[in-house]
Amino acid sequence: MAKRRFRASPEPAPEALSAEERRNRRRRDRELIRRGKKPPTGRSSGPWRRVLLIGVPTVVIVAVVAVLLFSNLLQAPCINFEGIPEESGPVDFPLHNTTDFTGTWCPSDVTNVEQIYPLLKISIEGQSVGIPPTQAATAQNPDWPSIGRNSSYPGGYACVLPIATHPPDASGGYPDGIIEIASPWPYSYNLSDFFHVWSTSFSSVSVNSSAPSQPIIYQPGDLLGYTADASHSIGLFVDGRPSSAGPGLVLNTLDYASGVYPSCLAKKYGTGHTILLSYTAVAPSARGAGLHPATLSTAGADPAIYEAGFGGTLQKVVDAPAKASDAQRDAALALGWLTLRPPGA
Repeated sequence: MAKRRFRASPEPAPEALSAEERRNRRRRDRELIRRGKKPPTGRSSGPWRRVLLIGVPTVVIVAVVAVLLFSNLLQAPCINFEGIPEESGPVDFPLHNTTDFTGTWCPSDVTNVEQIYPLLKISIEGQSVGIPPTQAATAQNPDWPSIGRNSSYPGGYACVLPIATHPPDASGGYPDGIIEIASPWPYSYNLSDFFHVWSTSFSSVSVNSSAPSQPIIYQPGDLLGYTADASHSIGLFVDGRPSSAGPGLVLNTLDYASGVYPSCLAKKYGTGHTILLSYTAVAPSARGAGLHPATLSTAGADPAIYEAGFGGTLQKVVDAPAKASDAQRDAALALGWLTLRPPGA
């Protein structure tokens, strides 16, 4: 005769027990374990239940943090910019007969650690100055002359310096005046470095028909051969605001176009930055302030001057209100000739 099996009735859930009953249950379980027996199945003892309640969420949080850290490791890390070592000398082209470019500023088969695209505009008394290349490369002329590039070495080797200029490309978001910093070294490049490379790439620059061959230079008191004096100042604007950095302005953090590398630089410093160098007449109200003309980088730094440097207009300055102060009217009149002068003058 077969034996009948009886299924033990399930014990009440811990939530249905009083605090005293739960303590007695844990005490019985510990006694069974001490005797080498197992507690009844189908339920967890109090301590283990607490471990599960606390441990599982902890494991999940640790796993999520680990995934985030691992994903960050896969991204290109941000770099710490260093100054160019003195022994390296200025950024420059190697000798024209060089065949081994290993120890030069344009070695072959290297990987860039930074790639940034600042935008520079230059305005001389309201006249925009073209920065090569002023036209995009074409199929007929793929090697359009640009700053920082030289392909006249033996064997046709093309030396591209860490500071060069990018051909304009409206569809790609590259207007005239884009500087391309593509460097295998995490160096900090500034406006002085750019003007040096420009001066080694071209012998002169044309400002207008009356000044077709100006020296390529930028110093606190000299911009393309136009010097600061009692009636003119040299201004540097970054994102529309006057800057006192001068030729030492660091370009690495002033990206304009997309494609900056590493991408974390764009997250840290942003994009769309603009740099404007201007040579303008100083408003009469700003004269006689006891400052040397070379230090008047913010004299007459009206926002309209900045707008004009980027193709804007000074008309709103000329149309000064009739009740404006004498100083405001003097400033408007002093700048008015810029809008009335004929093109190319």
